[in-house]
Amino acid sequence: MSYEEDYREPYRAKCVCGRGYLQFYRIHLSNDWGQEKENDTAVEIFCESCKKKYHYERNHGSDYLVPDGLSFPNQIPELNRKYSYNDKEQLVKKYGRERIEAMVADMTAPKHRFIKNLENDDAIKFANRWAQWYRKKSLSPMISYLQNILDQYSDLESSIECKKPYNEKYHQEMNAFSKMEMETEKKSYRLSFQYDKKQDEADKERRRREQERYEEEHRYDDFEAVVHYDPSYKRDFSNQYWDSYFIKECTDMQHLSLDKPEYGKPVITIAKEYACVCQICGKEEKILSSSMKISYDEEQGYYLEKSCSCHCVSSFEAKTMDILDQLGITYIREKSFDGLVGDSGKNLRFDFILSKSVDETGKAIFDLAIELQGPHHYKKGYYDEFGTYVTDDCSDNKSINDRFERQLKYDDKKKKYCQQHGISLECIKYAASNDIDCLEKMLRNILKQHGYRYFVENEKHGEQMVY
Repeated sequence: MSYEEDYREPYRAKCVCGRGYLQFYRIHLSNDWGQEKENDTAVEIFCESCKKKYHYERNHGSDYLVPDGLSFPNQIPELNRKYSYNDKEQLVKKYGRERIEAMVADMTAPKHRFIKNLENDDAIKFANRWAQWYRKKSLSPMISYLQNILDQYSDLESSIECKKPYNEKYHQEMNAFSKMEMETEKKSYRLSFQYDKKQDEADKERRRREQERYEEEHRYDDFEAVVHYDPSYKRDFSNQYWDSYFIKECTDMQHLSLDKPEYGKPVITIAKEYACVCQICGKEEKILSSSMKISYDEEQGYYLEKSCSCHCVSSFEAKTMDILDQLGITYIREKSFDGLVGDSGKNLRFDFILSKSVDETGKAIFDLAIELQGPHHYKKGYYDEFGTYVTDDCSDNKSINDRFERQLKYDDKKKKYCQQHGISLECIKYAASNDIDCLEKMLRNILKQHGYRYFVENEKHGEQMVY
């Protein structure tokens, strides 16, 4: 799976004279498997003066401007493994026969079974290194190892002499290498690269302008797209309601909406456009049929794709609309009636008003009102910043008491209005999110009780059944 560039970041360091700088970009790449890696571009010198005298080199993870004519040695001397001293030969070179014999004598002395019993300094140092390497403090294997060296001593000395010229040559080359490296470093200027935020922002702005210019130049290029009808197209919304909107008429039977993503094929959606007026604030808008739907996500719950800004729609209200729509029930949202007003003179509104018949003039006869009542309808309290209804320590708060009494009065007004005009009133209390799960069952029972016919899918036969 090939890697593709995600983004790049500029890094900058001051040059020797301080009048210019050096720069490179760190490129961040990834592939479809989620693997990531980084690559750096070549370092560029943006200083004419330093560019004539220095060149860039990297040595042991550090960055330098190196004077022309000098360079860090790049070929580290190596010693062939067959000429390097093994562990036993190194011990022979370090201690010699007499000191090794003294170490063995100390380790084999009476009552000297462990390191803590030793007295010879060489034996103590050797034993501690052995214990650190092999994780064992017993002297027995150490004695066997050292005795083996003494038994092979002549052969080990002979091997050391054969390897000696090669080792001496290697050390001479390493000394020359280190000396050359130190002299070059001393005459070079060490760089300190830092992330260049200002340049990064300038690069992003430049790329944004280039993208805009490209899009403008190719705005009217021909392209292929998938064309489809929105599911709402089959339905005629004219003279119906959507939340607080009255849908007057269809103004565009073939409204095209283009979705042209950065990747993938463009999609053209055909929907109907309607002229609508809000029954609460009177604002007129043109709304697409594709926007007249109810969606859901974990953060918002149920919500309307389109509603008037003059009022809020709770998740519980949106779910009620969704259920009534699925059952094929005609309703009006946020319905107000003449003469039903609050203390401020504004109309009091019902959450849902339903009608199953019309009079002689074709006007709907409203016979059922449904109110969704949160805890503020029946408990003193207030909603905190997280939307939780708080009822503690509210008895002495005048504003909370006044608001609660006003709410009870408005609910009583609605109840009396319904009684006077032959409208049945059903109130559904809700306070917890699990109420949504049983909402459909409650609504079906209410509809049955008041003689409303609705449609449900027969899961066994895939047919619609009327209730």
